Amino acid sequence: LKRTQETIKDFTADITQVKRSSLFKEPVISKGKMKFKRPNRIWVQMLPPYPSITVLTKDVLWIYLPEEKVAQRYQVAGNPLMAKWLLFFQNPFETMGKRISLQEQKRGAVVLKIDPTEDLALFQQIRLWINTSNWLPKQMELVEKNGDRTTITYHNIRINSGMPDSAFELHLPPDVEVIEPMRR
Repeated sequence: LKRTQETIKDFTADITQVKRSSLFKEPVISKGKMKFKRPNRIWVQMLPPYPSITVLTKDVLWIYLPEEKVAQRYQVAGNPLMAKWLLFFQNPFETMGKRISLQEQKRGAVVLKIDPTEDLALFQQIRLWINTSNWLPKQMELVEKNGDRTTITYHNIRINSGMPDSAFELHLPPDVEVIEPMRR
């Protein structure tokens, strides 16, 4: 698994996200696309019912909500929690170290449990399913402290396609309000 992860220069996948919350009668199901490129580029675009684009490039995280015409901008530098998330995506095994354990082995997959104790304390539990035929992620489950559960399933995974940095550029329409919630 670690060897496979070290060979990945870029990664794209279609994703299905299922959110279960006590606030909703039925689960909220969203589809989208994800892109990742080493060392520090991530793009996640979710389609309706709640469209959004989340982009991490170098030291800036953008969360664009097209229906609200708002883009939130966060500086990663100087924010330890965001820096930890970036490191987690770049190299989860080095970042989380001994806090990753094998929870179970199933036919064709292993399930890893990630202890979110300090750095990812919003979560009660994080589990990651890895396909043992190619050692790529199949699914991730995030359980928040309040019991809300988000499951992300990865489909049509492509690795090392030679994605250019320009694939991670966020082009905002001129009428979008840019806010910086964590700026002092």
